[in-house]
Parts: sequence; structure tokens; C-alpha cells
Amino acid sequence: MELLQKILNANRLAKWEIKPFDAWLFVCCVFLGSFLLSSLFVSAYSFLSGAEQDFESLPFVLASGFGLQLSSILAWRLFKQFAIYEVRDLPVGSLAAAKVGAIGFVCAYLALMPTMLVWRATLDAFGIQYEFQLPVLLVQNGGSPVEMALMICLIVIVAPICEELVYRGFLFRYMQHRLPRGLSIIVSSLIFALMHFNLYSFMPLFVLSIALCIVYRTSGNLVSAITLHALFNLVNMVMIFLIETIEL
Repeated sequence: MELLQKILNANRLAKWEIKPFDAWLFVCCVFLGSFLLSSLFVSAYSFLSGAEQDFESLPFVLASGFGLQLSSILAWRLFKQFAIYEVRDLPVGSLAAAKVGAIGFVCAYLALMPTMLVWRATLDAFGIQYEFQLPVLLVQNGGSPVEMALMICLIVIVAPICEELVYRGFLFRYMQHRLPRGLSIIVSSLIFALMHFNLYSFMPLFVLSIALCIVYRTSGNLVSAITLHALFNLVNMVMIFLIETIEL
């Protein structure tokens, strides 16, 4: 119990003194960039392949997904270029941060397994029908080796990096010294879970996000959250191939 308390109280992230205008500008860049890059990637693939746009086919989901995710990196680079703030964090090294993320993954997954079961039983009790996420169906149906390699890259590498930049590196980071500690974790995790637009994955993703916030605070290095997130997606990707129905 004392160890848990120390982990929850650990914080290597200093107060982030950035202007509200810079924060809103970043958010606008993420949303606008995701729309523009996603549309650009889809249009480019349609032009080069000569195929009609079909957003339920694996190639177009990949094109849209890469555009959507990479917009976060573009927005982050612009934010770092133009936002003025002083960095006073005390982060651990990247290797140590990766270890924190790996340990956090083990602990989080132990909590996530019963969470998934209870949440699904609750929704089933209310007669809410299960809805597969399209990427899960596409992975289960398979594709060419290149398409599957790109999908694995998108889910296991690109998405964890880009989503952690936005939700932990920016959103949680912005909130943590402006809201009470617990509330900043809850609010940012609520937004993270809602933005995946899937009711069945809402509670597991909410719990996952709490763990991501904690490891980021503990290490002060975003590598810890990226590691945890990547391991979570990797394990679920493997389970998609092993189990008939698994939600990512």
C-alpha cells in the first residue's frame, strides 16, 4: 500500500507555463491536420492506384489512419516551434522510462482483464449490442503481406507515439497543474476513451489511460507511456489472430 502511494504521488513533471492561446492552437492544428492529412493520403492512394474510395477497405483505412495519426506529429512540431515555455522537468532516461512503461503494462493489464469482463457483462445486461471496430475486422479478414505489415506498424508503433503526444504529452500535461491531480487524470482519460468512439472499449481504454498518465508522471518521460501503449496494442494485435473476437 505504501509503495502504491509513492507511485501515485511521484511526479517528475513541472508546471507547464504555456498560454491558453497556444493550447487552443495546438488542439486546432490536431483536428484540422487530421482532416487534411487523412483526406490527402486517401486521395493520393486513390489517384495512384486508380481505385474508387472505399473507407471500409483495408488500403483506404491504412491511408486514412496514417494521415490521421501523423497529423499529431506535425501539430506537435509546430507547437514546439512556436510555443514559448520553460522546461523544468526531471525526467529519467529513455531506457529507465521504457522499463517503467513495461512494468506499468503488466500492472495495467492485470487490472484491465477483469475490467473488460465486468464492462462487457454490464453492457450485455442492458442489451447493448457488441460492435466490432473496423480495424479489428479488417485484421481478422487479412490482407496482403505489405498491407498487414503496414497495419501492424500503424497500430503498434505509429498510433502509440502519436496518441501519447496528444493525450499525455499535451492534454494531460496541460491539465495536471491546472486541475486537482486526480481530476486531471480522470478528465484526460475520459476524453481519450471517448475519442475512440466505441462503447465496448470505453471502460478498458479509460483504465488504460489512467495507467498511462501515472507512468508518465512517475518517469517524467513520454517514452514510458509510449512503451505501455505499444505493448498493450501489440498484445491485443496478437490476440486478434488467436481469438475470434477481441476488442483493440
